[in-house]
Amino acid sequence: MERQGDGVERVRLHISTRRVRINPAKKRENYIARLEKVFRQCDKMISDPEGVDEIQVKAMSVLIRAIKVCYGLVVDVEVGRLEREVEELEEEERGLAKKRGEDALGYEIAEDPPG
Repeated sequence: MERQGDGVERVRLHISTRRVRINPAKKRENYIARLEKVFRQCDKMISDPEGVDEIQVKAMSVLIRAIKVCYGLVVDVEVGRLEREVEELEEEERGLAKKRGEDALGYEIAEDPPG
């Protein structure tokens, strides 16, 4: 701290950053697991035949918000997963076509006749 004239003090602040490694897929899985717990808890309250109406309505509201949050999280995960599955299927399809002697368009590849 430096003292300047007329009762004014100057403070020097030094900020440094550090590298943080974040694993988005792991974080999403953790969030989804936590949301699934919220789903179960809300479902239990909503389904209780002896439950209090006011609490059940609030539990429905929480459940709806949790579903919206989960949908937003899952979309990214699911889209990536679906894209990988489609790529695997396309690769498998190409492998089968090759075994059958077809080109990428589905036409049979005939061998040149001898001679």
